[in-house]
Amino acid sequence: MEYVRVSGTFELAGSVPNELKENIVKAVESVHQTVFFEKDRPLKREVSQLDNEIARNIAKWGTPERNYCPFQDNRFEVDLAVVDKKLLIEIEKGNYPRLELEIIKIASACHQSPKKWRFGALIVPSSYIELRLAGRKPPFDYLERLKPLVQPIITRMVEGFLVVGYKDPRSEHAPT
Repeated sequence: MEYVRVSGTFELAGSVPNELKENIVKAVESVHQTVFFEKDRPLKREVSQLDNEIARNIAKWGTPERNYCPFQDNRFEVDLAVVDKKLLIEIEKGNYPRLELEIIKIASACHQSPKKWRFGALIVPSSYIELRLAGRKPPFDYLERLKPLVQPIITRMVEGFLVVGYKDPRSEHAPT
């Protein structure tokens, strides 16, 4: 059985400790590609099982909480919060990700509660999903282009913000 492949990583702002980076990458790379398929056919809807599998893999080195609300005064949620690592994670897998909102949400939580949250991570496709308003680029490529614009703003809000790009297997083949 094949696993999801990480195509690359970069820090959108600040610095994320190497151990934390490596653990996040391992959590993504430990997901079976089958979560993107149903009866050997590519899922057309959101791949919600991806969040479950990444959370299960994070549980090997941290304590993840699903659909966590880091704010008291609104209903914004992040896909995963790893409280003991001071880490908030968003996992993008749909056709219309709101990347800028996800960045602002995580950076704002870190800024408002710096003793509780210090790091953010976006796990995004580097294939299959094409952003129409970004020249049909995948989210990972778009975020690389966006980095010079957002970095000066969020550097003051987070200690480190990691972007992890994964190859969506639906663009390559059905599972074996």
